[in-house]
Amino acid sequence: MIFLGCIFSIIGSVFTMSIEKIVFDEKYYNRVIKEYAYNSFTAEHINFSLGNLSKEELQAKWLCHDGGDLFAEDFRKGKKCIIATGFGLSGVPHVGTLSQILKAVRLQRAGIPVSMVIGDLDAYNNKNTSLYKTLELVEPYRKFIISLGFDVSNSILRAQFDDLDTLRVFYLIGRYMDDNLFDKAEEDLHGSHRKSVQKNSNTKMYFRRKLSLGLMTADFINLYMREKYDHVLVMLGIDEHKFVGLAKEVTKRINKDVNEDYFTDFNLKIGGIYTTIIKGFNNFPKMSKSIKGSGITVDMKPEKIKDLIMNKEGTYDSPENNVVYQMIANASLYDLNEIKRAYLACKHDIQKWLKIKKDYADMLIDVCSKWKK
Repeated sequence: MIFLGCIFSIIGSVFTMSIEKIVFDEKYYNRVIKEYAYNSFTAEHINFSLGNLSKEELQAKWLCHDGGDLFAEDFRKGKKCIIATGFGLSGVPHVGTLSQILKAVRLQRAGIPVSMVIGDLDAYNNKNTSLYKTLELVEPYRKFIISLGFDVSNSILRAQFDDLDTLRVFYLIGRYMDDNLFDKAEEDLHGSHRKSVQKNSNTKMYFRRKLSLGLMTADFINLYMREKYDHVLVMLGIDEHKFVGLAKEVTKRINKDVNEDYFTDFNLKIGGIYTTIIKGFNNFPKMSKSIKGSGITVDMKPEKIKDLIMNKEGTYDSPENNVVYQMIANASLYDLNEIKRAYLACKHDIQKWLKIKKDYADMLIDVCSKWKK
């Protein structure tokens, strides 16, 4: 098997909830890509770069895109373009969060501005986190993100609570939203998890989740309304890809409203670039702040982090199904050669793999030490 084809599609394995199975594997990824007509980064015809990120680097770090080529073309032409991402503040960062932050830093270093939203209000509604707790996390998150290399001089790093302008945009775009639109945007894992813990439940989205997702959509649209960005490429995990679809549908409805007098000459382009899922320890479907025991958090003691990486990877049939290799490929600033060495060692050389795991554990412990420093 050719190495690049291996690392470009990081594969999960089969995970079981109490009622139904969630499968983040190659079959799942291929189904989503085919159903929504996304473009896989493994395809031969991918012939664009983002900033100074090469085609090969894109393939190594991301799974697929929806309009990434159009974004790259507009960026090359000098139009005002930005990558948008963010996360909720329901707890301290975990490796999945770290992956998104480091990818944002890599994009910045490639010359592309990034908007990163620290989702305090998202956690308040979506995760039912107390307002005091989520607001208390804003400043530690901000400092941590900057300590990892995020450059605020040419990008955006903000929380939601004090951004009343975006809240107003959320209200204004509310006329273009309806219950059906939100229900279609529910992510697979959340709906299945709810069905597993609540008898007779379904995948209809809770009202407070609709508030959270509506505000996320306003975050994207206000990059155009306030910051004058013509093209927004949203970076999320593939399990959240439907959120971008909702935002695109809202922009279409705005454009079709001939009576609209606020969003005049509205011409925002929205696309998506999606990452694979880092599987969780203890056989969980992914690393998540809301799934206890699924991953590594930045406040863990160094010896615990090292033990998980060195001794808890479990059985695997290929590097793609190894949680530690997935972390190395996604939650690091390793270059292609370093990722390739990790892949080959994980597959063929146990002694080299032990050394690579130790080095990665040391790097991750150093990164985690920056939390609340």
